[in-house]
Amino acid sequence: MWRLNEFNLSHKSHTVVRLAVHLPQQQPIVYQDGQEDQAIERAALRKTTLTSWFELNKNDPLAHNISYSDIPQYYVFDKSTTNWKK
Repeated sequence: MWRLNEFNLSHKSHTVVRLAVHLPQQQPIVYQDGQEDQAIERAALRKTTLTSWFELNKNDPLAHNISYSDIPQYYVFDKSTTNWKK
């Protein structure tokens, strides 16, 4: 009956985005025994949500007034490119 009348059966909420917080060059890494050096090299190249936010602020004047905790309201983090996109 509820579906026939097009009533919502579930409550929709906001999307939760986990934002990384770390010191410079101190982001956590996962590695297998014996592969520590390769893991460190990969981690040095990989961007986190925090490092990508700094890059966004450097390159996009519109992002200068958006705090790190508010950035998911205006941009989407693309995990494949590790960049914030409008």
